Amino acid sequence: MAPQFQNQCNRYVDMWAMPGLHPTNIEILQKLKTADSNHFTKEMNAVGTVSELDSDDVWQQTHLIGVRTDVWAPDQSELNSALKRIKKRRLVELRKKIKRTGRLNEKQNEVLQEQTATDDVLNMEVGDIEKRRLVLKLFKNSTQRMRWCGTIEEVTTSEIHNSIGSKRNLITLMVNLPDVQFVTTIQENHRTLRYPATFSFCFHDQGQMWHINLKQRWVSLGPDFDLLINGQNVGLVDGKLMCFGSDSYIDMENHPLLSDTNFLNLITLFTASIGYHKAMRKSIGRRVKATLAGQSYRHLIEDEELRLRHNGRAAA
Repeated sequence: MAPQFQNQCNRYVDMWAMPGLHPTNIEILQKLKTADSNHFTKEMNAVGTVSELDSDDVWQQTHLIGVRTDVWAPDQSELNSALKRIKKRRLVELRKKIKRTGRLNEKQNEVLQEQTATDDVLNMEVGDIEKRRLVLKLFKNSTQRMRWCGTIEEVTTSEIHNSIGSKRNLITLMVNLPDVQFVTTIQENHRTLRYPATFSFCFHDQGQMWHINLKQRWVSLGPDFDLLINGQNVGLVDGKLMCFGSDSYIDMENHPLLSDTNFLNLITLFTASIGYHKAMRKSIGRRVKATLAGQSYRHLIEDEELRLRHNGRAAA
């Protein structure tokens, strides 16, 4: 007979509809400035909280969720700065095609001016850039300080080739957890004749690799996802329909992975991202359209995202 695990997880993820106007936001932001890491930066904004059900069946607020506003909702100055960097890099490329090193003579400068006048990249406007990318971070809330517990971020480069290959806008997320050797990639999968989203990933725990599926239900009052580990249904991400933001209950039980705090935080981060999925898919669609039209330069890839793809075995 298989062993019976009594492990249980009950969390409530409360994502605010208007983070900037939330009454607790200022107090929390002050606390986050004392976080025990550099994961909370000046570009971050608190967007939600996580509560856990204690032994007395009372909900206790335990975590905070923050979003990188500079990459999710960049302001005009950030977009202008990004556009200037793109154009500067493009101008250097055009110049090197004419003359690799040294100053250009008068005739070469005339050629350069003619090329810059008709170059698509150098004639881009701010509205032509697709820069939006989701980065959410989870922090443990104590009485004095905040501690980083994990980051989930969008991998736009993978989203483009997956979406082109499947002819459907598919989300790719990567999760980084403290003191965990492996980075977890959560991939949305395309299934023929299946509209509700389904995500899959693997998670390494104590020498064993577990395979997890998150399948959105066909019929539900909110965005509900069944959680399956190696094919066994162990819980539900229960999205609430009647709420101002994107709120969900996480209910899981009877599985050894539920004793792994990092795994619980990973599921919590995914749950926090659900309310952003619709906007993410629209952004993916714009990137795919630009790529297929030969305008991949409109898709701005951040250095931080490229570092996620870094090959640690490559020679320096």
